[in-house]
Amino acid sequence: MFRRLFTLASLLLLLAAPCLPQALGQARRPRRAPVRRPAQIPPQPRVDDQYWAAQRSIEAAIQQLEAFLRSAPDGARAATARLQLDALRNMAASASLPEWVRMRDLPLSEVAEWRVTSVEALPDETRVVIEIACRRGNGKECHFRPFDRSPLVLIDDEGRHQPMLDGGELPADVRRENREGLSAMGDGRTIAMTVVFAPLARGATGGQVYYRDRNEAVPARFRLTGRR
Repeated sequence: MFRRLFTLASLLLLLAAPCLPQALGQARRPRRAPVRRPAQIPPQPRVDDQYWAAQRSIEAAIQQLEAFLRSAPDGARAATARLQLDALRNMAASASLPEWVRMRDLPLSEVAEWRVTSVEALPDETRVVIEIACRRGNGKECHFRPFDRSPLVLIDDEGRHQPMLDGGELPADVRRENREGLSAMGDGRTIAMTVVFAPLARGATGGQVYYRDRNEAVPARFRLTGRR
């Protein structure tokens, strides 16, 4: 009996012998620590982006309330809507100058930017001051379509069109090009031009300016204060 047990134990040892070094090696091998990937930090929006997003929300609320009052001027909530509209208009008027937008909606660094800085509504005309800026940051020029070659049009919030009467004069240092009728201005330069349109309709409270033909610009919006 003892001899059989000894023989069986010997056979088991012989069978397990080839696996012992591998098992011992695995037991001695230190475990590698898991590689930790750096945490992905989501990009944070710029403060200016948040500000302009809030301004766009105010403008959207103004447009919605104006549309509501046009559709239901004597409705049950019309009085409340008018109070809210007045408050929102005052908030929009208290904001700083309008946002800069691109004069051609193209992803090119040479495209100039513009904005409406003032609107003077006179009985026989509307005088609009438009600023144009070049911010390439590399010393090269920006390009835009001058208004005497490519007329603008003013459209108020009611969709009424006021044609351009005078495109204003370009400063002497703004160069005209033959290419597509464009003008060129230096990097870091900001100019102001006074453009004259037909008189605004009574009750117009804001609008936008863009090119009359072949418009590729993001509209330059404006809002009038103190008008109903």
